Amino acid sequence: MADVFISHATSELGFAQFLKRHLETEGHSVYVAALDMKPGEKWMPAIMENLKSSQWVLCLASRSACASPWVMQEMGAAIGSNKKLVPIVWDQRPSELPAWMRQYQAVELGHDEATAKAAIARIAEQIKADKQRGLLILALLAAGLLIFGGK
Repeated sequence: MADVFISHATSELGFAQFLKRHLETEGHSVYVAALDMKPGEKWMPAIMENLKSSQWVLCLASRSACASPWVMQEMGAAIGSNKKLVPIVWDQRPSELPAWMRQYQAVELGHDEATAKAAIARIAEQIKADKQRGLLILALLAAGLLIFGGK
């Protein structure tokens, strides 16, 4: 399953695809429903399964996404599953996000390409650091089981 789930409005599929490619070049697995679903697969079960298995949820929090019932449903599931949720904004300020979404530190892409790329790089680096921390904990647990399990 994916490290990152990207939630977006239909109109932002191109940006979701760009973000997916960038994160994948950084070594992360990324799920975008419209790009990763198999023909004939049922939308809601596939989306919810992938959202629940991802550690991070990036919400492309445009005005249209914040008005989308589907995106809001995904965000509710992300919050209910205690995911690391990052709203990404560009066509509105973080203060204009829905009240419940403002509790999460948003990433502003800014109005130029260099600022946007730097913001995306920061997200990728945070995901990588979190992933490495998780792998270290897993390795320590495995080592503990090997050391103390044999006694």
